[in-house]
Amino acid sequence: MSMLGRALRAELVKLRHTLAAWLVLLAPAVIVLIVAMQFSFATVHRPDVSGSEAVWIRFCQGMFVLWNFLMLPLFVTLQAALLAGLEHGNQQWKHLLALPVPRWMHYAAKLGVLAAMVAASTLLLCVATPVVGWVVMHVQPAYGLAGPAPWGWLLRHALAGIAAAGLLVALQAWVALRWRSFTTAVSVGIAGTVVGFMVGQSERFGHWFPWSMPAQVFVGKGEHLWFVVVAGLAAGGVAAALGLWDYGRREYA
Repeated sequence: MSMLGRALRAELVKLRHTLAAWLVLLAPAVIVLIVAMQFSFATVHRPDVSGSEAVWIRFCQGMFVLWNFLMLPLFVTLQAALLAGLEHGNQQWKHLLALPVPRWMHYAAKLGVLAAMVAASTLLLCVATPVVGWVVMHVQPAYGLAGPAPWGWLLRHALAGIAAAGLLVALQAWVALRWRSFTTAVSVGIAGTVVGFMVGQSERFGHWFPWSMPAQVFVGKGEHLWFVVVAGLAAGGVAAALGLWDYGRREYA
């Protein structure tokens, strides 16, 4: 196994039975619960679209707009802070940096695990969305859900949302690993989420702000989908490289 593989494995071992590991399941579960309760107890009307597939797409958009606008930025914020806290809290950085492993691999392993958790939670929600739709189909037939779920459309857009979150993931990882304070990392993320919620509703600026870029995949007719996917991956790669450079130049983390 390569040194990077061993570093990733070590990160996964440290995550066992931690809040960060449970949040991978709990975060999408919260969205499922909110939407299920909304459709179970509220009066709903059929969307102003024609065709069963269009109704399904509108339903899936509602689920993922809630996820990408609010839950995903908060999820990334908390997970980045918890991952960094595994080392910050116990003063483990000096021990890690004394190991015969290139310094950048520790940072890359944290970043890789964070990205994997974002992907896992988003894909879990992708799988759960048709299940919630099936429940809605039976408790709220007036909504108009019928037929099979648009799995292809849903998977493509879920993957696009993951890619669009690349810059957000890289920035939050850098903040959490750069400063020891858990409060600093969480404050930056919460502030970014609040601003992103407001900026994300702007047709002109919503697709430029890192915290609102994932939501643009599901907003409107997807006018900015390819922009946020390419920008999220490209700018996220640049931000990750800068974070690695910053981590490597310091005496200790």
